[in-house]
Amino acid sequence: MTKENKLSKILLVDDEVGFAELLRDLLIMDHYEVDVAYDGVEGIEKVQTFKPDVIISDIVMPRMSGFEMFKKLKLSPETASIPFLFITGFQDERVLAEARKIGVFGILRKPIDVEQIENRVNALLDSK
Repeated sequence: MTKENKLSKILLVDDEVGFAELLRDLLIMDHYEVDVAYDGVEGIEKVQTFKPDVIISDIVMPRMSGFEMFKKLKLSPETASIPFLFITGFQDERVLAEARKIGVFGILRKPIDVEQIENRVNALLDSK
């Protein structure tokens, strides 16, 4: 990981509290600044104040799904360029079809490999 990525800000949005806290701690250990939201509504609120470089989001969550949050953030010029990485425990082909329909191609399935997330985050940061 390059030094410029060490202070990159990641917003992690997942309603599974234990998973979110574990992933947050692992990303902090890897020298990212991480904030956590537990659904899409809270995620949108935190984007405004935290200003993340990357958003890692679950897809299926209460109040607002990850896809709904993605679509709302893509409508605003201030947040449209924030790259997303989605993670999901669902293996449903309809979810993947919906992802392709709205322009999402980065989805990792749970259980996830931390190294795989780090590689994807680095690729997203490098492409910004």
